[in-house]
Amino acid sequence: MDTVSAGHGPGRTADLPDPDGPARTAAPPHDAGRARTADPPRTTGSHDSPDRARSAGSHADDAFRAVLCGDGLRRCPWAPTGPAALEEHDHRWGAPPVDSPGWFEALSLEIFQAGLARWSIAQRRDGLRRAFRGFVAGNVAELTEDAVDELLLDPAIIRNRVKIEAVVHNARACAGLAPADWAELAGEPPAGAQPPGTVLELTRRSPEAERLAARLKDLGLVFVGRTTAHGFLLRTGVLPGHLAQCFRTGPGTAGSG
Repeated sequence: MDTVSAGHGPGRTADLPDPDGPARTAAPPHDAGRARTADPPRTTGSHDSPDRARSAGSHADDAFRAVLCGDGLRRCPWAPTGPAALEEHDHRWGAPPVDSPGWFEALSLEIFQAGLARWSIAQRRDGLRRAFRGFVAGNVAELTEDAVDELLLDPAIIRNRVKIEAVVHNARACAGLAPADWAELAGEPPAGAQPPGTVLELTRRSPEAERLAARLKDLGLVFVGRTTAHGFLLRTGVLPGHLAQCFRTGPGTAGSG
């Protein structure tokens, strides 16, 4: 069993970055994923007032805001933690799916995400797509108990039997849903919803997620509590999942905020 994922439920996530500083990982060759290091705050003398000293340095929550990367774009602070997270952030997170497999994949990834560090699932996406047949619900619905046993031996996925069986069960429950059906289930973005300014302001639940979780359960789906439903709404762009200054928030920002 995968010791990272086994036995965890949907209520345990680690959404916040390390408060001691952002993770340091190798950036792609184009340097997009490397956050620029801020200049150190000015050293203040004993004659400086506390207020003046505070204004000279950075705010306490700056580590949780969008960061300026090497390509000149501002991104959410989790984006430059690795190539897989960068790809997920720049191209998929917060974008509405265009077909039924995309919607089913978004829900399934949130099921596998439950109990893990918030963005770690990006590293397993390719393995999960292969193991679950491109997340075509009709194909996933055909997986047998023996096939599930084989998947538990696959190191490229999250090897948690409860989650794997939940995805197979859900595939059988929603194999007939068209893209329009998924979009209707997810609902329209709430009017006036504003992107959070920092990671600290990202929520794990919402009224929209409460309603969606209830509707999914009515359809017979499992492992779709309000936390998983909320992540699904962030992933699919129904709720704002990028920070205010991130270039993925709104048109034309290009990290200039």
